[in-house]
Amino acid sequence: MIDKTLQDLKALVAVASADRAPDVIIEGGEVFDVFTGEIFPGDLWIYGNWIAYVGERKGKIGEGTTVVDARGLVAVPGYIDAHGHADMFFNPATFSDVAVTKGTTTVFSDSHDLMSCLGPKGFVEVLRKARHFNIKYLWGVPAAYPPYPEVEGGEMFSIYDIWDLFSRHPECASVSEVSSYLRIIRNEDEILERMLLARSLGKNVEGHTLGASYDRLNALVAAGITSCHESIRPADLKNRIRLGLYTMVRHSSIRSDLEELGPAINALPNDSIILVSDGIFADDLMFRGYMDHIVGEAIRFGLEPRHAIRMATINPARYFKVDSEVGSLTPGRIADVLLLESLDRPVPVKVFERGSLAAEAGKLTRRPSPELEVGVEFYPYAFSSVEASEFVVERTGLETVPVIDIVDRTVTRRMDVALPRHCNIILPDRKGDVRKIMYSRREQKKWGQGFLHGFGADCGGIASTVAHETHGLLVHGFNDDDMALAANTVLAMKGGIAVVDAGKVLHALRLPLGAIMSRVPLPELDRALRKLVDLLHSLGNTLDDPLWTMGFLPFTSIVELRITVSGTYDVRKGSIVF
Repeated sequence: MIDKTLQDLKALVAVASADRAPDVIIEGGEVFDVFTGEIFPGDLWIYGNWIAYVGERKGKIGEGTTVVDARGLVAVPGYIDAHGHADMFFNPATFSDVAVTKGTTTVFSDSHDLMSCLGPKGFVEVLRKARHFNIKYLWGVPAAYPPYPEVEGGEMFSIYDIWDLFSRHPECASVSEVSSYLRIIRNEDEILERMLLARSLGKNVEGHTLGASYDRLNALVAAGITSCHESIRPADLKNRIRLGLYTMVRHSSIRSDLEELGPAINALPNDSIILVSDGIFADDLMFRGYMDHIVGEAIRFGLEPRHAIRMATINPARYFKVDSEVGSLTPGRIADVLLLESLDRPVPVKVFERGSLAAEAGKLTRRPSPELEVGVEFYPYAFSSVEASEFVVERTGLETVPVIDIVDRTVTRRMDVALPRHCNIILPDRKGDVRKIMYSRREQKKWGQGFLHGFGADCGGIASTVAHETHGLLVHGFNDDDMALAANTVLAMKGGIAVVDAGKVLHALRLPLGAIMSRVPLPELDRALRKLVDLLHSLGNTLDDPLWTMGFLPFTSIVELRITVSGTYDVRKGSIVF
């Protein structure tokens, strides 16, 4: 993660031998040993980015040595999120500036959204800048995106792109979660070749095995899957551990599984169990916390504090094969140190990241991360405007239409509805809350058509360039002119979300980075997102997070109906139904 020179190594040995003064001494406190589970009195000596010594010996203090009083505090390693998403309206730079204040110093960002909105060249630009962010990143590389290219507009990346990223960038640690695991079960050459390539290079392969039976899990593990974060029942947890998977338990904005799984975790060996977020929204990150909150919730639901902290430090470090660099407070490791009041109070008082004070009392104490400048030029739209006539839906011979019905934040179901018509043109039903929904990829204007029920916001048109996982252009509404105005508004902004009614733009949120991310700091972004959600709620939407639900409508790996460039897709059947 950070290369040592011979000069660095010699200096570390000199500091550890007390022949040279450390840069930082954290003294007078206690240290948590993730290996034995013990807490012992000891000081930490830091040289540059690394820990040089841990123990009770008193170090040499030089003119440039910073001495930190840790009396009454316990030092633990910086938290690691082994399955995060740093590209959810915020961007990896602004995310890191808040994450570090919560004690998270390393994040594996499962980057299928980031790479699919920027392409490989734009993604490399992020990798280049990320070395200077306020946390350290490991990255996922998509094996195949979109999940089902035959219905979602074709494969975005070549196997050469994947090889190039893994070969040239060691921080690319794993294949991103393979949500289309049915392609593995079907023994498709293309996805298996990409997994085989990754494993031959020593990389992990993240699983997304929601709903997979024990027998299917056998096939997925045989193919090379190394982890899964989709355990929602105790049996899921046990099955995955039994088959040798690192098993990730998530608890944050998308799902909160710790209360259900806590007793099962306590009944199982926990050396392959990892606590993760699987994504956290801006407001939760700001006001609830990050891995500090997740560790705290694990403790609240019955896990021993020492086990919970291991599941957010040494366990993920071992999984990603970086335990020689992070995950423990031991000599030679990167000096990511959290000072806590006690193990059962995991919110850090002070955060040291790469050997320097990064945060204190929840506030960033060093410069913000360098800004990202990655617009849509890396994966541009092939069109700059749309016409209202493009949203006309014309069909013959259908008595009813299969409609995407929103069930909850991510799940949909099919409902068949007799919609009003004008000749062969199928019309939306505003009173019945059945609106048109259209989706196009960026590289060509090709509209997949469908109808949507349950969104609830009574307005003429909404458009968004946030459309998990291909991030094309998603448009839905009741009025073709309003839908076109919404679409043209976000195209003119080079990315974002627009809400339109009666020919008027009610709100527009700019997302200029890759057309899915804002460049503003998180507090400002949180206010902007709240304003947009409040508007949608005032228009009649009752979903707890309408932006998340809307962004997931094109995602073809969760049941039941989804909108794609080919039309309305039935996930269970694996076919286009409209």
